[in-house]
Amino acid sequence: MKINHIIILLFLVSIKSFSQKIDGNKISQVYEVRGISAAQIFSKINFAIALIYQNANDVVVFNDSDSKRIIIKAMAKVPVINSYKLINPKDPSLLDYVDYNHDYTIVLEARDNKFRIEMQYQDGEYYDSNGIDFKLPFPAKMDFLAVDLERFKLKAIEEMNQDYFESTSKKKKEIYIQSQPRVINNYQKTLKEYSTILFQSIYKKIIDDLNKNDW
Repeated sequence: MKINHIIILLFLVSIKSFSQKIDGNKISQVYEVRGISAAQIFSKINFAIALIYQNANDVVVFNDSDSKRIIIKAMAKVPVINSYKLINPKDPSLLDYVDYNHDYTIVLEARDNKFRIEMQYQDGEYYDSNGIDFKLPFPAKMDFLAVDLERFKLKAIEEMNQDYFESTSKKKKEIYIQSQPRVINNYQKTLKEYSTILFQSIYKKIIDDLNKNDW
């Protein structure tokens, strides 16, 4: 899928919204726009999308004025802490973060006085300079539990016990294993922040357009 860069400028605005809901790889939010019809909100959403995405026609796959529903399919680059850098901090060939590509789907629905945004991430992957595909070792979730973090620490132990890491010191192996909860917590926080910034950007574009002065 073609990479679409998003303007992710976070503005400090007063947002009238319901609680954010998270379920695994899905995150959603309902925003109030009182006194505005569903048709008007739907039109403003289209305007906001055209401003935020560089090539809106490439990412909007469904746009229905009857149901007041829009579906977007695009891709986000999500930085993930590089665990191998943590155990080899002086290695200049290793980056602190690795950008993993995440395909995502957004569904926007407009009703009188409000609209909802739901975003669903696909699992992350990236290609190295040789074209080799690397999958993120954990799913694109935003609600990992403590038991999940312990499970990934066990997987890290299994990984460090492989022959490939035979020459790696016990200290470095332990750093890698203990880093997994930190890496995953940072990752799910980044996913939530990415979505929140995008949601707020759409909301702000809508409010700015509603409040613009006549010329």
